[in-house]
Amino acid sequence: MRTKDGDKQQRIKQATVSLILREGIDGTSVSKIAREAGVSPATIYVYYDSKEAMLSEVFREYARQPYDYLNERIDARMAPEDLIEAIVRGCYSFSVEHEDVFSFVEQCSRCPTLREAVCERECGCDLFDLIHVYQGRRLIRAYSDWSLWAVMAAPVRFLAANRRSIEPDVETRLGELVEMLCAMLLC
Repeated sequence: MRTKDGDKQQRIKQATVSLILREGIDGTSVSKIAREAGVSPATIYVYYDSKEAMLSEVFREYARQPYDYLNERIDARMAPEDLIEAIVRGCYSFSVEHEDVFSFVEQCSRCPTLREAVCERECGCDLFDLIHVYQGRRLIRAYSDWSLWAVMAAPVRFLAANRRSIEPDVETRLGELVEMLCAMLLC
């Protein structure tokens, strides 16, 4: 059995992300990934049992990054308004600073099989646990995680995707969004 090489595995992951961004999930094959990573197709199977297992693992790793980024910027001592602002600004900053990761996660999130295998069990647990604490204290309305994330993340994604059109007013728009979300979500 061949030994694993962290550099090769990283190149495989990067090739997977790059190809999915260019060609979509359906247009990305193991042979294309291997070619882009500079390895043989057989090498990919040293690291992953199947294309699906590879996509799930790469998506899991990348899907966790935005939540880890946010978790570094929030804590349980924040006022609820500050928590919402930290989430909005953190989502925006991450999506701008890590555009490829953001786009890859967005694209994979639209694939039901990947989303169910990864997101519903593993993403955002710390963030939502903290939101649940605020809900328990009756500081944030008791909406579902899905609804909360939909009203918080989608507008931020929109602003990030259209930031060049709204510059130099990005800060103003983010402030307005924080204000609207506070009015909508705070008890």
